[in-house]
Amino acid sequence: MRLILLPLAWLAALILFAAPAQAAVFTVRVDGVAQNILIEAPATKPRAVVVMFPGGDGVIGIGADGHIAHPGNFLIRTRAAWLAKGFVYVAVDAPPARARLPHDRVGYDNQRAIAAIVAHVRARTDLPIWLLGTSAGAPAALAGAASLPAGSIAGVVISSPLSLAGPRDSVFDADLLAVRVPVLIQVADGDACRLSPPANAAVIKHDLHHARLIEIERFAGAASRPGASPCGPFSPHGFFGIEGKVIDAAAQWIEAHSAP
Repeated sequence: MRLILLPLAWLAALILFAAPAQAAVFTVRVDGVAQNILIEAPATKPRAVVVMFPGGDGVIGIGADGHIAHPGNFLIRTRAAWLAKGFVYVAVDAPPARARLPHDRVGYDNQRAIAAIVAHVRARTDLPIWLLGTSAGAPAALAGAASLPAGSIAGVVISSPLSLAGPRDSVFDADLLAVRVPVLIQVADGDACRLSPPANAAVIKHDLHHARLIEIERFAGAASRPGASPCGPFSPHGFFGIEGKVIDAAAQWIEAHSAP
């Protein structure tokens, strides 16, 4: 059956994605490798679509019933807040078959998977689509933006981006010169993860030479759970304790820059 977009983007999103407050799970396959995405529409008029690439190896364990086995990541644990802001929320689960392979977040296979995910979303709405990546998910979001055809997405928001060589891809493994959409970089002043020094945000901005707009937002006041890893989600690296402030700023930026 052919899907027909309705004239009102918000009505199309509510009808074609899922009923308000309900999540739908879809499976995207590229060269036989399957990965699940979870899509949920807000109960109010949607403003845009946010496609979330979590950190680490990107495996969050989206089940067929919509349950997420590993929900701690900043972009995943704040799902309700994004919905409350009026965004269609898309969580991306990296396929275990590709996770932890060389360039698993920025390589050609992942670029093709991101293209398939964006096409899946685009077939269901004409709302602006934004790619959001945090920590090791930031390179994935930028690699997607670099490889997608012009007009596919409205922009990118990256947070606590990995920018130094380590066990995972860094943002400099993506083709930053090919990114032309607006990019917002969010960092926490207290981020003590050795792979994501906040000062490197200026270097990332410099290397995004052809992006239409690049801005850096710095946040103070993040906390840490006792015993939390400095590169983990419950530390300043994951904006622990200031999630609402960071989401508010990202939401305002996305709304301000979603127009063509």
